[in-house]
Amino acid sequence: MAFAHAANNWGLYTFLSSTPTFYSEQYGLNIRDSALLSIVPSVAGAVCGLLAGYTADQIILKSNGNDDRKTLVRKIFQGVALFGAATCLLTLAHHIPEQPLTAEALLTGTVGLQVFNSAGHGAAGQEKAGEKWTGLLYSVTSLPGVLFGSFGVYLTGQILDMAKQN
Repeated sequence: MAFAHAANNWGLYTFLSSTPTFYSEQYGLNIRDSALLSIVPSVAGAVCGLLAGYTADQIILKSNGNDDRKTLVRKIFQGVALFGAATCLLTLAHHIPEQPLTAEALLTGTVGLQVFNSAGHGAAGQEKAGEKWTGLLYSVTSLPGVLFGSFGVYLTGQILDMAKQN
């Protein structure tokens, strides 16, 4: 669970920290405009994360404790998180749009869909631990996840700098 949390954070943190640079280099936007566009994916992530968690909880509550249904819900939401975000990023990677707002829509979709993992793997492990251990388990997996994700931003920058030199 800590590895999944760390991998998720590395990708998310790198994505969010690189977005202003993308707008500046790709579209020649100034810092203010780049920062303004960079906020929207984070807002979408917050809203969609709450929506995903609430929706999954409502579906699970209606299943009357059916563990198979609960597992299916977690898998579906994790699939939306992975495949939805990947589709947006692959579209952007295949052809960078001429308009920054089109890129913004794809980047916002990436984060908005990626946070569906809050109702996928993000909830599944803690759920399996039971009510007594949920908080402790989440914090134990969060600390290395945050540290690894933060270091991953630095490491990704170093790798990209080395690639530019070659």
